[in-house]
Amino acid sequence: MHIKESLWVGAQLAEIPDARLFPLLDIGSSTREFRTIIQPHLESSIYAPLRVRGGKVWHADIKPADGVDLVGDLLDESYVQRLRELGVRSVMVTNILHHVVERQRLIDNVLSVVPAGGYVIVSGPNRYPKHYDPIDTLFRPNVEALAACFPGTDLVRGEIIDSGNWRQWNKAERGNRSLGRTVARLGLPFYKPAEWWRLARQSPFLVRHMRAVAVVLRKR
Repeated sequence: MHIKESLWVGAQLAEIPDARLFPLLDIGSSTREFRTIIQPHLESSIYAPLRVRGGKVWHADIKPADGVDLVGDLLDESYVQRLRELGVRSVMVTNILHHVVERQRLIDNVLSVVPAGGYVIVSGPNRYPKHYDPIDTLFRPNVEALAACFPGTDLVRGEIIDSGNWRQWNKAERGNRSLGRTVARLGLPFYKPAEWWRLARQSPFLVRHMRAVAVVLRKR
């Protein structure tokens, strides 16, 4: 998640009253290290403000690691039932849907966790190069298409967020490679070709702007 996307998500969370937001289930949260060190803007824009409010936030992910409270697969019914029993009021699903094959099944399971009147905050890429974690289905919806994936909800707010291009990002967004090293690396296609192909797919975004899509939905 890039900085502008995290700021948008944080601003929307701030608009939801505590009684409607908490407990909040953060699906696909990744690790504490990822949220605080690798992408520190997630901590400053989203998680630190939530802690100040004092509400409960559950971090859920498929991989066991520090900072993951609930380890499991959203396609596993027993795990989903465990999530239902938490009594959450809202769910956050960010940058996950393009990494799963059974997207609608996962979405339906997410919705089964949310009570009537609860919120679902969703974001992901709208214009972004293919990237594997471990797969990328190239799901790149606009606001309307993303909201339509969540039946039984009303669109509260949605936006296409301009994340800028690679040259405009800070270190946390683009990694450690400088612009000069990136250009030089593009000239060496035979050295670690798999890595080169990944970089080559991203190279248009040295100039072209990447975009995220984000929505706030309320379950009917």
